[in-house]
Amino acid sequence: MTLDMVTEITQTPTLNFVPGFQIYFSMLYGLPLLLAVSLQRDRRIRSISRTINAVLSFAIGAVLYLEIFSLLSLNGSANPADAILIAHVFDGIDLFLAAAATIRWLGSNTSQDGNLFRILSIFLWINAVFPALHNWIMLRHDYIWLDLFISAPYVVLFVLILTADRRPPHAPSPVLVRAVQTGSPLFLAMALIAAGVFASRSHFYLGLAAELLALAGYGTLSIFSQSRVLENEESLRASKERLEKLIGVDSLTGIANRHAFDKALDREIAAARRSRLPVSLLMIDVDHFKEINDEDGHLTGDEYLNRLAGAMRAALPRATDFAARYGGDEFAAILATTDAPGAMNAARKLHQCVADLQLPHPATPSGMVTISIGVSTVDGSTHPSPEALIGAADQALYLAKGRGRNCSEFLPLNGAGG
Repeated sequence: MTLDMVTEITQTPTLNFVPGFQIYFSMLYGLPLLLAVSLQRDRRIRSISRTINAVLSFAIGAVLYLEIFSLLSLNGSANPADAILIAHVFDGIDLFLAAAATIRWLGSNTSQDGNLFRILSIFLWINAVFPALHNWIMLRHDYIWLDLFISAPYVVLFVLILTADRRPPHAPSPVLVRAVQTGSPLFLAMALIAAGVFASRSHFYLGLAAELLALAGYGTLSIFSQSRVLENEESLRASKERLEKLIGVDSLTGIANRHAFDKALDREIAAARRSRLPVSLLMIDVDHFKEINDEDGHLTGDEYLNRLAGAMRAALPRATDFAARYGGDEFAAILATTDAPGAMNAARKLHQCVADLQLPHPATPSGMVTISIGVSTVDGSTHPSPEALIGAADQALYLAKGRGRNCSEFLPLNGAGG
């Protein structure tokens, strides 16, 4: 823009209708503006996309340069028809830039971009309308005051820059922001196609090459855009899988949590119905755990729970055994294809593994941490609900606590009312 102002001030009047020197510098400032309204500053946009945009912008300038300067030299042209044609070309460029900048303004998602494109939009609209009026009148009358039309946009630009920080940013629609961010590269392709159509009037192959380059450039940008979408989808899918896995794991103990336990119990009971093989459930409670938190603090309690979870993994080594933290100081274990005697044997191993930890606990008769276990089994010939099996194991756990804790009790499903 500075170059265009300089030419307005320093140009020597001639008898030519079309000042070629001024047109040359007008093109120099128009191309960076075109690139500015097409590029996104988002760091997620790849460098190759920026390179393609730069190539398309350069191609637009090259096509217009070759076509315009096939009609005139830097000294200009005395043909009035050239003046009208070139004036229309630059009017079209100015209107296109103004419209593109306005779209970018309406779709800006940051205050910095919003202020930049607001200023640019207002300036470009004024710079499109006033010079168009200047050219239209100038072709019919030569008034000295017409130069005010050329200077007015720059005066407005100066005022807008001075007042830029005083205007609060607008809040655009997220849908509009996404549409503008996705469609901005189309500006350059459209401009190059338009330049190709203009050039094909006198240079057919030049215009055809420009149009093919526009299609190839936009097609390449679309491929990279789609590739980025697919990458994002794959990343989201992987994140979702990691999150689902995380949701299924208790953050303190590292074993399955209640959510994963519920799903596993549904799955194993359904499998037992199909295979008619038994499945057993152990409900495990730490004896007098509240006293550990009260006397030694929650950090000690958390450490004990973590070590108890490790003992469960050691006592239940089969791949089909499913250990989970049911909640608080209560654990649960699902034993697939395991009947009542097998489940009681697994309970005895749990008692032994916990005793081997030798975790001090003055509130218990042994002075060490102990557990109580309730056991129940589905034999596969009946069709109980998961809730019924949990209820039976819970009642068995209550019986074990009633017997003085540090023991296991078995309760058949029908004995619990299931």
